[in-house]
Amino acid sequence: MQTLRALGFCAVALLFTAHVAPAQPSSEPSPRNSVKLARVIVALPAGTPWLNLKIGITFCSGDGYIRTWAGGRESQDLAPFLPSFKTEMERAGHSVITPGEDNLFDPDAASADYQVAAVIVDEHVNGCISKGGPLTSTNRGDVRGQSDMKVDWQIYSPVQKQVVAHVSTSASAKLENSVPGGEQRLVVESFAGNVRELASNFDFRAAVSGTRRPGGKDVLSAGKQDKIVLAGSLKAAKRPVADAVGSVVTVLTGSGSGSGDLVSSDGYMLTNAHVVSDEKQVRVRWSDGIETVADVVRVAKDRDIALIKTSSRDRDPLPIKRGAVTPGARVYAIGSPLGKAYQGTVSSGVVSATRTIEGLRYIQSDVSITHGSSGGALLDENGSVIGIAVSGVEVGGPVGINFFIPIGDAMDFLNLEQN
Repeated sequence: MQTLRALGFCAVALLFTAHVAPAQPSSEPSPRNSVKLARVIVALPAGTPWLNLKIGITFCSGDGYIRTWAGGRESQDLAPFLPSFKTEMERAGHSVITPGEDNLFDPDAASADYQVAAVIVDEHVNGCISKGGPLTSTNRGDVRGQSDMKVDWQIYSPVQKQVVAHVSTSASAKLENSVPGGEQRLVVESFAGNVRELASNFDFRAAVSGTRRPGGKDVLSAGKQDKIVLAGSLKAAKRPVADAVGSVVTVLTGSGSGSGDLVSSDGYMLTNAHVVSDEKQVRVRWSDGIETVADVVRVAKDRDIALIKTSSRDRDPLPIKRGAVTPGARVYAIGSPLGKAYQGTVSSGVVSATRTIEGLRYIQSDVSITHGSSGGALLDENGSVIGIAVSGVEVGGPVGINFFIPIGDAMDFLNLEQN
């Protein structure tokens, strides 16, 4: 019989098929988790003075040029907005489809898992425009200044044929020096700031990762919680996979053991919810055999992820790489299969696919893991965490089909932020 098994416990758990899940791996094609900017619309209140350019560079006090919005909704040319949308979304780990890039003959053929529309509901560009002349270092028409923009976003699923999320953002941009086309640049850069806010928004990330369904109903999420900051995470340096072993621990409980991963300089670690179970404290065993006590800080049982905290013992946290993974990419798993006797075991394999099982995303890999590996890190070739070991498939024995929680999902469900 084929079962999906959790990998957290050794010892007594080895006598049984532990934590049998109610579903088998989906045979559906792996989701691309891609997004595409479909429309940008300006819909300011009638009479809004959205552009105010005064004449002068040093004093900027002369009468200038004011444009007021007449009202209504006006679609914008996408071309100026696409580069910043692509840059900011990809920086946050999302796959971006640019209209026409996957079919040079039919610009309308570009498809994405989710389409994004931006409605600019408030916009103010205030600046100074140069008259030029021999006594200035600027050309006639150069602009410096500041812009403020508010955007209402709609995220649409072509599969579900409905809007799956609404998000509002606001951002500003500033040009200290006068540049040609400064007013347009201010608009584009304040739009880029709004894209950046959207990309990091919990509701947006939940919608495009499949953890939130239409109508705003949370599905298998940790709910609204205060952010927890992972100190030193953004500064964590790439390193050889062999060096990462020192930042992966064995998590010991009264019921068995699992694995855990150091993700902050002040001792926060990720593991599975089924590893810590209902414990308030667990023990962690480091690669040098030293054991420390860790507090269970936060648990998201439905996503099977947990956050614990102990002394970091001056160990470096593992770097984190959010975002899409590529089938065929080389990956490495580190953990404690069968318990502390095999702590620090490293196995290699490839990303086999990405799957969605009961509304949750997983990375599938053929790396070798078993009971006790749960909570261990899945690393890329740069030693960065891309996933957390959670389960595998058995058909009378291991078959090289194992599943990992994407690191971005783990962080979102626990509301973790890098610093």
